Amino acid sequence: MRRLAWLSLCAVAVACGGDDAPPAACPPLDPFEVGDATGHPQPLGASASEARAGRLTAADLPSVPSGLVTWQAGDYVLANDRVALVIEDAGPSDLYDPWGGRPVGLARVAGGRLIEPANFGEVFLLSGRASLVTEDVSVLRDGSDGGPAVIRTVGRLSAMPFFDAVTMGILTDLDGWRAAIDYELAPGSHRVDVRYRYLSEVDTNENVSVLHALMYTKRTPAFVPGVGFTDQISTAPWIGLIDERATSWAYVPPQPFGGALSVSGFIGGFAPMFTLAACQPAERLHAQLVIGGPGVDGLIAAMAAGDGTALRTITGTVTRAGAPLAGARVHAVDPTGPTYHTRATTGADGRYTVHVPASAAVRLIAVAESTQTAEAAVAANATTADLTLAAPAPVRITTSDGDAAIPARLQLLPVGGQALPDLPEHFGETRFAGNRLKVEFSVSGDTTLAVPPGTWELVASRGFEHDVVRRPVTAVSGVAQRLDLVLPRVIDTPGVMCGDFHIHTWRSNDSGDDATWKVASAIADGLELPVRSEHEYVADFSAEIAALGAGAWARGLGSIELTSFEVWGHMGVFPLTPDPTKVNAGAPAWQTFPSADDPDAPLTTLSPVAVFDAVRARPEAPVVIINHPRGGANYFDYVGFDPATGMVTDAGAWDTRFTLVEVFNDSGWRSNRDGTVRDWLGLLKAGRKIFAVGSSDSHSITSSPVGYPRTCMQVGTDDPRALTPNGVRDALAAGHSTISGGIYVTARVGTGGPGDTVTGLGPSSMVAVEVRAAPWVDVDAIDLVVDGETVDTVPIMPGDADPTDPAVRWRGLLPIDVRADGGGFVVVAAYGDRALEPVHPGRVPFGVTNPIFVKP
Repeated sequence: MRRLAWLSLCAVAVACGGDDAPPAACPPLDPFEVGDATGHPQPLGASASEARAGRLTAADLPSVPSGLVTWQAGDYVLANDRVALVIEDAGPSDLYDPWGGRPVGLARVAGGRLIEPANFGEVFLLSGRASLVTEDVSVLRDGSDGGPAVIRTVGRLSAMPFFDAVTMGILTDLDGWRAAIDYELAPGSHRVDVRYRYLSEVDTNENVSVLHALMYTKRTPAFVPGVGFTDQISTAPWIGLIDERATSWAYVPPQPFGGALSVSGFIGGFAPMFTLAACQPAERLHAQLVIGGPGVDGLIAAMAAGDGTALRTITGTVTRAGAPLAGARVHAVDPTGPTYHTRATTGADGRYTVHVPASAAVRLIAVAESTQTAEAAVAANATTADLTLAAPAPVRITTSDGDAAIPARLQLLPVGGQALPDLPEHFGETRFAGNRLKVEFSVSGDTTLAVPPGTWELVASRGFEHDVVRRPVTAVSGVAQRLDLVLPRVIDTPGVMCGDFHIHTWRSNDSGDDATWKVASAIADGLELPVRSEHEYVADFSAEIAALGAGAWARGLGSIELTSFEVWGHMGVFPLTPDPTKVNAGAPAWQTFPSADDPDAPLTTLSPVAVFDAVRARPEAPVVIINHPRGGANYFDYVGFDPATGMVTDAGAWDTRFTLVEVFNDSGWRSNRDGTVRDWLGLLKAGRKIFAVGSSDSHSITSSPVGYPRTCMQVGTDDPRALTPNGVRDALAAGHSTISGGIYVTARVGTGGPGDTVTGLGPSSMVAVEVRAAPWVDVDAIDLVVDGETVDTVPIMPGDADPTDPAVRWRGLLPIDVRADGGGFVVVAAYGDRALEPVHPGRVPFGVTNPIFVKP
């Protein structure tokens, strides 16, 4: 999130800042009433005429398949016979708001149980730039009197820690003010009122800025009424967070959103300022949370039930090949204009229900697997419509290396003018970049695709070490086909395994990728070590790999992307072991801030050196990777690193112990040659032993493939199950690795390879180089870098390939000079011009060694 974006929005919103003058004394005000610590003994047992509030037991908490929800036994719940909102107890809290007393989950209620819980993210309940340091959570009214149930949180306001740097001086500062938040649910309602209460202890009126803010909106995509799926909420009356097959919910401000901001899964909307009178208590309705679902249409119906909007119900069946089709999405839109009404998903019987404006004619579009569509016009008085999709061709695809089944990436591309379905972005359907009809990650090596009638090309691939297979597919409705494909392994890398140390899933605030799907993509693309690197949350992929039965193909090790928000950058910390008993599974702290137990603790952002030292002292003895070191508030810019001199402008913030830099972040050699490669070589020239890491930083698998690029390490085994966290860490830290973006480069000076120091050399020596790539990967040239300078560029011609092993594109010796002072090093890079089509559109092939250090 860029500070300039906040500044420009505040200019539009008018007068976002507050008065920093010290408060004057006021006559004492009565403290907030505090309720009962327990509440109703059976909070989920409300009848149709009741709402209840109380505490949840472990038995009350349903399983959440994603594992994303952070609620726990002992948290509070507001519930009636329809919906429930869970409020966290006081104390340290997961995710970004650290103080408890805020919503941590919601669900619908049936039979006295929470059902279909949402993959709830986070809602920030801000007053100015402050959130509530919760000291107490209690049940103010348990609903036993037949009225609304109310849960109250009480504490003092303090600036929200994680984005303190971007809100300071922009939003009103209410630090230290006494405040309370009331959550109120009435019998039979889908709406929870969220009401702020304040005790003003200053003798002047205070004008307070309002920012409505939501986090983790990629995991439950944002929906704007009348528009569809979008994160642009300016002027919207409310925003929906949609969980397609589970509970969805809406955030409803008292007035429509004003200026708005959407960055990295954060969505914020400004509202008019309000005034707190001097020396007075005050209260205001901050927002309503409306709980409905499943999906968009369930939320539309819940919204209408609360505001009295008249809706018409349309029902019908979606069939394909004469049979009911489960899982199809039915979109309802205006037949002539841009208005988007709603969306529903068909059940096992192919049935759907949508709710549209009472007198509106609509156009229905059924979408199956983002690959097929069917339409129906529905008149203004009609209430039923069936939709029929053409029968696809079932195409069974097996993939092997000639001996055994192997995972593979399967892609369908249109050929011969074949059209793709017209799916506007605001429909919220999944589409892959590069004009793909479908992308499937086959972990088992045996997959059947439902291919729409038409002419397509199938591309099967297995990462960079295998050749690809391309086959035409003419799909005839209902006619089955079988393709048995052999993807030969053309590059052997004994004792070497490749990792991607920077992978995000929907556990991160800015990714919507299902974790299991993400791992399947990594395995299909031949990556042995997918390292989960979530923002501010320690996690690994071990559970997902086990669920896929893929332990023979991949190993899941834990890490984190330590994310100093717009301060001094992002850092990978590897390896880490998730600890579910700790906040954010044991995330390293990079700030101090007040708490209920220590209300006077300062809000302080720690120095990077102090944080790095604390990280290294953990039991796992992890290494620090400087992720994407340039651009915005990232580490090399923060410290003012100059690669020409090897010096920094902020020596106090400069860590002298890190040895790993993510030089290649979803990018290649030549695109970085004057950027992060220059930084890396500058550090080496300054005498630092720094090793490059290449990672994808993938946030969306539809546009950013896991494992481009990847870091390939000498680990002494070809079995991922034999990998250990310490073994991988040590290979990485020692620089015994190369980076592959499709090309594999090996280099040796004598017996020394990447990361080694070779001594006893004369004033000149030779480096033995081998460049390998699969036939579909373009390789054009080699750069030989000695002591930070490119001393030779060697073109690679077709005739340079080894006739007995065509994957070897070039093999030979290159001369180097050896510095007399012993500070020399050698890096070898190879690259091509053409993108990695047909596998990874837009990615350019390259390979780079880590440095070999050479001494006389």
